[in-house]
Amino acid sequence: MSMKFSLPGRPGPKPANRVEKAIAALRRGFGGLIGLSAVFNLFLLAGPLFMLQVYDRVLTSRSVPTLVALLLLVAGIYLCLAALDIVRLRASTRIADWFGDEVGPAVARLAIARPWYGASPANRQAEQSNPMQDFDRLRAFIGSPAAIALCDLPWLPLYLAVAFAFHPDLGMLALGGVAVLFGLAALGDRAAQEPVRQANAATARRARLIDTAGRATETIAGLGMRGAYIRRYGSMDDELRTAGRKASDRMAFFIGASRGVRLLLQSASLALGAYLALKNEITPGMIIAVSIITARALAPVEQAIGHWRGFVAARQSWLRLRDQIGDADAGEPKTKLPRPKVSIEVADLSVTGPGSERALLTGVNFSLRAGSSLGIIGPSGAGKSTLARALVGILQPLSGSVRLDGAELSQWQSDQLGRHVGYLPQDVELFDGTVAENIARLAQHPDSAAVIAAARRAGAHGLVTSLPDGYDTLIGQGGMMLSAGQRQRIGLARALFGSPFLLVLDEPTSALDVEGDEALRKAVETAKQAHSIVIVIAHRPSAIATCDHVLVISSGKQAAFGPRELILRENGQRPVRVASS
Repeated sequence: MSMKFSLPGRPGPKPANRVEKAIAALRRGFGGLIGLSAVFNLFLLAGPLFMLQVYDRVLTSRSVPTLVALLLLVAGIYLCLAALDIVRLRASTRIADWFGDEVGPAVARLAIARPWYGASPANRQAEQSNPMQDFDRLRAFIGSPAAIALCDLPWLPLYLAVAFAFHPDLGMLALGGVAVLFGLAALGDRAAQEPVRQANAATARRARLIDTAGRATETIAGLGMRGAYIRRYGSMDDELRTAGRKASDRMAFFIGASRGVRLLLQSASLALGAYLALKNEITPGMIIAVSIITARALAPVEQAIGHWRGFVAARQSWLRLRDQIGDADAGEPKTKLPRPKVSIEVADLSVTGPGSERALLTGVNFSLRAGSSLGIIGPSGAGKSTLARALVGILQPLSGSVRLDGAELSQWQSDQLGRHVGYLPQDVELFDGTVAENIARLAQHPDSAAVIAAARRAGAHGLVTSLPDGYDTLIGQGGMMLSAGQRQRIGLARALFGSPFLLVLDEPTSALDVEGDEALRKAVETAKQAHSIVIVIAHRPSAIATCDHVLVISSGKQAAFGPRELILRENGQRPVRVASS
């Protein structure tokens, strides 16, 4: 799926071709499992047929060799049965793994994109779910015995046919029992759908609360919010347990009812068989055989009902994923463009923010050449961060364009574009891993020299080497082992990694001390000398002292653009001069 996210209020993307192909292949895989289940269920007939032969042939003939031959034959069949069962279970887990390999990347991209459109009225269902949880639930179901039980259901007619072959009355009794169990399954499905949906939504809300707490530990502790957090967690947990209990209670009724029906029908078939044997319409051996066959015919239905809650949850998870996953292939350009070297041009740009149906920023026009810099200033809420996200390709324009060397951002492959862009957001999020991994943007085999070079340009090399394990220091979830200033310096190094052509820094001095301010100034100057374009977003003119041009944003519109000293003077602000180093 492309990193160009679906805009709120617009029709969602079509299901991904890749995902559709994966689903088609998944169906073929389960078709193979159903084929294996056909042989498996044929072999299961060996038990009742063995009983039939023992009662009707061995006991009447008193032939020990016949008994031994039958026993050896059924033992061989049961060995094959065990092998088939092992193959089915292993095949289902491998199908689940393959499904994860094929669909997992699209779901991961969805999880990355989701915060930018999850608040849209058109995507309210997405707010109640977590794509990765839905994916894990679906994959676990595919590889579980519950899926195998569903593969046995199509072979019910086989057992019913054998029962009818013994006697039509026995077949009708088994058929009636299957119909009753299917009716219970349908009622259970209808009864459990809503509480299962509520339980899944409550699970997602609680997971988001836990995730937020993990990133806001200092806020919770510093503001005395532990009690409030625990109360809120308890409230969400109560909601989850209430919904889960309601679903379990409803399914417990139908599971218990189905088990009772199965046991009753098994005894009823035994009684009916005995009655028919007394009338000499069937043999005594058929009494036992048909009882086993009836039980086997009803077993897959009972197993399916027992796993019905998992089936309902997996089905709801798939429906949500199918509706949310965008086109993973069609939206991504195939032609790789060369590295930009000349300019960025923004023409009549209008952008909306996440969850908004109206334009938050309109009428932005400017162009910059390689080696120049731009400072963007304006009051809080004016649209500066929205513009930053549009410049790096996070948000698509409602109208207008952003072009690098004449090519719109949508013409770039998302990962390729990212290699040419450095972005430091207001809230610096680091990943659980080492400092080097974070600076290298989670590259599998990062170039140590490039990592150190980026840290030096950000003025963070000394900071990193002062940590216990230097560049190999584990920083914890969200960089919790670091101070806010250290996180911002490492975030700046990450933005500088790979010497990007376009560098966009959103409030880069918010957590920096004097030394950090000086390191930022040098980093901007070095980037300009390397023919990069640097864009710095700030509230204060002092933060853009190294910028050549200034863009003023006010009330979601471009108010002014031009040389820094001229624009600041026209806006009644005194330019800040930078001493040469």
